[in-house]
Amino acid sequence: MSIDLNIPTLDIEDFDPDSIDNEKKDTVEDESGGALTYAIIGSGQGGGRIAKAFYDLGYKKTIAFNTAKSDLALLEMPEDHKYFVNHFLEEGAGKNQERARQAYEAQNPEIFNKMRQIFGENIDRILVCVGVAGGTGGGSVQTLIDTAKRYFTYVGKDDASERVGVVASLPTTGEVASPVVAKNAYNRITELCVAAENGDYAPLIIVDNDKIRKLYPQLTVKQFWPTLNSTVAGLFHVFNLLSTKNSNYTAFDPADYNTIMKSKGCMIFGATSVKNIEDETSISSALKRNLGKTLLASGFDLTTATGAASIVVGGTKQYEEIPGLMDSIEYGFDTLAALTGGAIIHRGIYEDSGKDKLVAYTVVAGLEPPQKRLEELKKFLTIR
Repeated sequence: MSIDLNIPTLDIEDFDPDSIDNEKKDTVEDESGGALTYAIIGSGQGGGRIAKAFYDLGYKKTIAFNTAKSDLALLEMPEDHKYFVNHFLEEGAGKNQERARQAYEAQNPEIFNKMRQIFGENIDRILVCVGVAGGTGGGSVQTLIDTAKRYFTYVGKDDASERVGVVASLPTTGEVASPVVAKNAYNRITELCVAAENGDYAPLIIVDNDKIRKLYPQLTVKQFWPTLNSTVAGLFHVFNLLSTKNSNYTAFDPADYNTIMKSKGCMIFGATSVKNIEDETSISSALKRNLGKTLLASGFDLTTATGAASIVVGGTKQYEEIPGLMDSIEYGFDTLAALTGGAIIHRGIYEDSGKDKLVAYTVVAGLEPPQKRLEELKKFLTIR
């Protein structure tokens, strides 16, 4: 005789352990070839453009978030890598950062799930890219930083504050003529600088749209944003990529790179070709120009740096035929150490058979906020 045991049906009965393992496997693979695997978040129009530039370089673990469908539609990325934050908002945030913050907070579970879908578990760092003057980017940045840090806890990695960085772009002079834009930009970048100094995340990379406009006035309207964003992503990529390469001279290894990227405070990048390389001071002069020409914000006190890296890449013919070049390179490294107040300088010398010129790449980390640039922004709050 059969007996009815009245045993309840449990949800776990239909759970397949193999399916759990499959869920943990990354479905999106990084193709950057860098030493560290980055996940990139772009929020708002400006942040989305920067994220797209990283995606094009092989950083496929990238998501663009926005409160405006029209902005997302313009990004040439797969639809799975875009997310429309539409909680109680009409199209866009209308320069209202508080409105955007509320929307991102309300949809935080969905945003987190999107990160799970695209990022997976195999990531070393997350980079949050925003424009600080707009409504969506500036309003969402703190929520996204907090969510990114929580994501590292979810995937079982420590030191979340050292694994989440921010790329924040400043508006042009024309844009800050608007009182709302000026207030948004100043308040948000000031808050980000304070948090970076406190080590709440690392690093803070400030991109100055006004500076590139002045440095490259010949750019057409169509060239401006692609040039800016591809250069920012490209400078960042160079160091991640070169730290995986072998060198017959001096290598900038992954440990050096990771140390630099964990530095709290602000970070700047630069790159320049070395002219008249037979001159013993040419590389030293190039490194100085390198930092002056950086597309990132000016107004930094380089002596506040806690660390820096300089990598020189030259062609085989130059390394074989130019006497005294090694001394010039070493003198250039020493000059950077002096400019940064004696900060530890990580060095790299690489030979590229495909190059017919010498290029110096520089990154300076652990900088205090660019007070001069912040004061310039602040003036727009009082000129009315």
